[in-house]
Amino acid sequence: SMGFRRWIVCGGALELNPDPVVPQSGTKIKGQDGGVKNLIKRRLQGDDKRKSSTQLNTAGLSVAGRYGSRESLSIPVSAAKSLDLSTDQTTVIRPVHSSILGEKYCFQVINSENNHCFGCSSAAERDRWIEDLRRAAHPNKDNCERTEYSLSLWVNEAKDLPPKKRYYCEVHLDGTLFARTSSRAVGKSVQRSSQAVDGGSGAAGTGHGGGASGGCQLFWGEFFELDNLPPVNQITLHLFRDEDPKKKHHSKDDSIQHPLGSVALNLAEIKGRAYQEKWYPIVPYKPPGTSTAKDQIGPQASLRVKSKFKILKILPIERYKEFAEYITVNYVDMCSSLEPLLNVREKEELAGALVHVLQSIGKAKEFLIDLGSAEVQRLGENEALIFRENTLATKAIDEYMKLVGQKYLIDTLGDFIARLYSGGESCEVDPQKCSVSDLPINQRHLKETCADVVKRITDMQDSFPAELNEIFSSWVSDCEDRGQTDIGHRLISASLFLRFLCPATLSPSLFGLTQAYPEPNTLRTLTLTAKVIQNLANFTLFGEKEEYMFFMNEFLEQHWEPMKGFLQKVSDPDSEIAMARFDGYVDLPLRLAVLHNLLVDIIYVMKQDQIDNLHPLPSILNQITEFLGQEAQRIPVSSVHGTPKPTYLPPKDLPKYSPLQNSMQQLPIDSKSNQGKERQRKQVQRAFSVPNRPSRHQRQPVKRQTSKEELPTQCQDYNQDQDPCLEISSPSNAIKSKAPAAKVLWIKQNNSNEPYQKIRQEQEETSTLDRHAQELGELRLGVEQVTERELEMAKRLEDFIVLTQEQNTQLQAEVQELRNLLAIREEQLASATFRLGVIEEEREEDERKLNVAVAAVERMNVLEEQFAGLLKDVHQLYAVNADGMRKTYINT
Repeated sequence: SMGFRRWIVCGGALELNPDPVVPQSGTKIKGQDGGVKNLIKRRLQGDDKRKSSTQLNTAGLSVAGRYGSRESLSIPVSAAKSLDLSTDQTTVIRPVHSSILGEKYCFQVINSENNHCFGCSSAAERDRWIEDLRRAAHPNKDNCERTEYSLSLWVNEAKDLPPKKRYYCEVHLDGTLFARTSSRAVGKSVQRSSQAVDGGSGAAGTGHGGGASGGCQLFWGEFFELDNLPPVNQITLHLFRDEDPKKKHHSKDDSIQHPLGSVALNLAEIKGRAYQEKWYPIVPYKPPGTSTAKDQIGPQASLRVKSKFKILKILPIERYKEFAEYITVNYVDMCSSLEPLLNVREKEELAGALVHVLQSIGKAKEFLIDLGSAEVQRLGENEALIFRENTLATKAIDEYMKLVGQKYLIDTLGDFIARLYSGGESCEVDPQKCSVSDLPINQRHLKETCADVVKRITDMQDSFPAELNEIFSSWVSDCEDRGQTDIGHRLISASLFLRFLCPATLSPSLFGLTQAYPEPNTLRTLTLTAKVIQNLANFTLFGEKEEYMFFMNEFLEQHWEPMKGFLQKVSDPDSEIAMARFDGYVDLPLRLAVLHNLLVDIIYVMKQDQIDNLHPLPSILNQITEFLGQEAQRIPVSSVHGTPKPTYLPPKDLPKYSPLQNSMQQLPIDSKSNQGKERQRKQVQRAFSVPNRPSRHQRQPVKRQTSKEELPTQCQDYNQDQDPCLEISSPSNAIKSKAPAAKVLWIKQNNSNEPYQKIRQEQEETSTLDRHAQELGELRLGVEQVTERELEMAKRLEDFIVLTQEQNTQLQAEVQELRNLLAIREEQLASATFRLGVIEEEREEDERKLNVAVAAVERMNVLEEQFAGLLKDVHQLYAVNADGMRKTYINT
């Protein structure tokens, strides 16, 4: 396994030092003993520790962090209550990534004297402990301004590394180790989709060009979310070779482990809300004097990383009061207004931010219930599309289930995923991808695997979220009231299985079930299992498109009843099954700051008319922005909505005084001074707090009072002692009246009929003008509504075009991939044909040689017969000569 770094323990705590050490020989595999206590013991009891020569920055570590202390080996998490954190203002409480300790859900308490590490049983428990300890250290935390730093990092792959080795990366912030990838072996260059790498989030990745240069490819595809960070100046990724633990070292120098190279991320490039992805060249690390050729990496070695670094300024919570009230009351209207204007990434981010804010203020369930009902109304008869589109409802239910259902997911699928990752049997059932002899065995393995998963799900762990039960029961009740009971169950299966359990089965690393990306064999098993579970939740059999899965249809039919029972249990409001409620903590000021920052970025780039339609949200956001400094981005707001209107406070006992509610009183008009002049009317602008005017059918006739007498005369008649006389100028415009006028003392009544005829004529003219003005206003309102509908339809059309283009691009990519595969198969066929031709030529040559050999054998047989005849003749001659010689000897 990979070499670990030194653990600094002080009072049971861990501080990370980049100095490398060697694990003790014979040390058990990480996680075998379990618990932080045994893990720390294993780190500290090693006798063969390596001396560090790695030149890394350790300035950020305290003295105890560099040299260590063995005061204690473990502290129960309950003992954290006894920590006195109020006296040290430098105390830092932050989570520890699971790749560091090999244990999940740990957090660290760091102050000027000690460092403590504690382990929890779940992420919710860890978050709650972190929040309680932070409030103990800073009781007034929510009322203070603070800055949060966070890093989101995808370590995707490396290329052109030396082959036949295993490698891992470490993430260092200002020289301190914060996370580590798993150890992976170098393999051939492979093509993986960006969705497999990062789950579809963020921008599309650059191409996989590593194979073109001839080097070997190494794939990690691991995601790191590091929150609650200190101020960071440098982010570095170190590449290490994973040494064989059985390898013997001949000297101390041989035991020193150095990074092969490093990659430094430019903070200025990765700051912001969007991911930045690129290939970074790996700068080789050259230790003095001992490096060999095999330890060096090539000049083309590089690392593909996608990252973003966020710096968020959080104001005191009172600054967000009006914003929080607006979100609480108007979240439905805000979502309906914003959704047509958002792209997919913005919908995902907005839904996640809203879910966390509403969960903190207790409105998340109502939010999800409203979105689910709206989704059913929007789709109508197209129930097959429920939670299958990129809508706010889909993204919100995704985020909410991840938030409240994490423990349930781990309890249900955690052991199953761990078993598969440890090396399970092959479940490949496609005849084109496995041998005929292995097919029956693999089919049996797939059935056993799926049966295990179905049992884990339908047995229903007692950690099933009670919040989801309440949401599901509300959806079912609402659909039953509409006579659409089947749609209610489809809502549940689409959300719980399509958006949660099946994606978690297919990509466990994206749901916190594991860190490493699965190996190809494991990934294939997960894919086939997710297909079966999804078909089971949809109560659908496999069709002709996947003929090799026909054998699983019997399995699906056998498990339909347990699945129906499970869906009924999770949607039963009176269920007697024990369920768990979310006990985690959501930092409300932080989440409000995230939502404010997101909305400002989204609304800022909109057109002015679109911004005006969101009133008063832009003004509320700008009020918060005023406290963030001059450099903060502000939304342009038109002058009509720029200044808030004063609040109308009615006087006490207002209904008793009718003139204040509906005044009929008019100042007298000087007939002499106004002769020959046109009367100009000015429309009265009414404040929002004033009640609406009654319709024109309910209006009472307006009665005007006029006087032909001069005002000075009136003053003399009614107030002769007053000098000078009261002078009243004629008003520039008439105020519209509705009720009978009250008696005015300084106006002398005149019963003549002529003024009343003029008043009646003016009333008719006024009524006509009012009617035309009202009709014109209604027409304008209709035009505005039609314009808004046109804009909405245009936006939907644009989104549809974008979606179509994306689907077309995806289809083109798939077609291109199929074409490439076809070209490869054609090349293989041509190669096989050529090889067959060569074999045929070799066969003909061998046949010719065989014929020559047969002919040679036959010739040899003839020669042997001739040779035998010659030998016979020789023997005969030899016998004749012998007889002749014998006779001659006798004669002599």
